[in-house]
Amino acid sequence: MEKVLTVVEARRELKISHTKMYELLLSGKVHSFRIGRLRRIRKSALDDFINRQLLEEGFDPNDSEEIKA
Repeated sequence: MEKVLTVVEARRELKISHTKMYELLLSGKVHSFRIGRLRRIRKSALDDFINRQLLEEGFDPNDSEEIKA
C-alpha cells in the first residue's frame, strides 16, 4: 500500500509553514483526501507536486544531479 502522510508530515517534507501547506491543499496544487475530519496526502501526490514545481523552474525532475541548493 502507498504511504499516506498527515498534513504535518507533508509540510515537514516540504519544509513549509502550516499556513502555506493548507494554501496548497485548498488550491488543489497538492491533492489530498479526507477520512472523516482528518486530511491525508498520498506520498505520490506530494511527489507529483514537487515534480510540477521543478518543471516550472526548468529542471528535469528525474535528474537529481541537476538540483543544487
